[in-house]
Amino acid sequence: MEGILAGGVLQHFHGVAIHDCWGPYYHEEFKDATHAVCGAHIERELEGVIQNYRQRWAAGMKKFLWELYETKRKLLTKGIQVASKEMVKTYLAQYDRILERGFSRNPYREPKKKKRGKPKKGKVLSLLERLRDLKDDVLRFFTDFRVPFSNNIGEKSFRMSKLKMNVVGSFRSAEGGSNFCLIFSIIDTVRKNGGNPFKSLVALFNNSFSLPSLN
Repeated sequence: MEGILAGGVLQHFHGVAIHDCWGPYYHEEFKDATHAVCGAHIERELEGVIQNYRQRWAAGMKKFLWELYETKRKLLTKGIQVASKEMVKTYLAQYDRILERGFSRNPYREPKKKKRGKPKKGKVLSLLERLRDLKDDVLRFFTDFRVPFSNNIGEKSFRMSKLKMNVVGSFRSAEGGSNFCLIFSIIDTVRKNGGNPFKSLVALFNNSFSLPSLN
């Protein structure tokens, strides 16, 4: 929690934060942000249930999320920016039915011996409860077409920094790390907007670079 606050971003963020539903992200400090659960993270957890526990509901949920992704993609291709209320209602009901099968397969059982703290529920039941309690956030990519399915774009942007830290063994100073982040953020932003990073850096040093020029 202290690290998130020290970053100084999320507590002032008013958009949609896409993440892996880590508990601290839902702290009262970040009440102004709208949350969306990363679909790629959920898919990996579902795959773990499929591989390790052989539970069919998880395969059904994974297939369901892929169907939503494809439906959204096809609608956007046709220029449709929002799913109809009837379509959303149908999919929400299907989501609930899959969860019902999951809970019937994994009922909660009181531990035989009571221990201090919260009783462990296991990975599968914990996942099911998160999918139930964070239903709106899990499906936000479909109920709001502006929200992407996953935060992979953001993770890919951060990967270069982690790679540099692993190869070099970190930065020699905080200033060096700050300069690297500043330069790479410009390069990454230009790339994502279809620009030429080299020309943009030249323009930056010539004091003629501006973000509006990226449209």
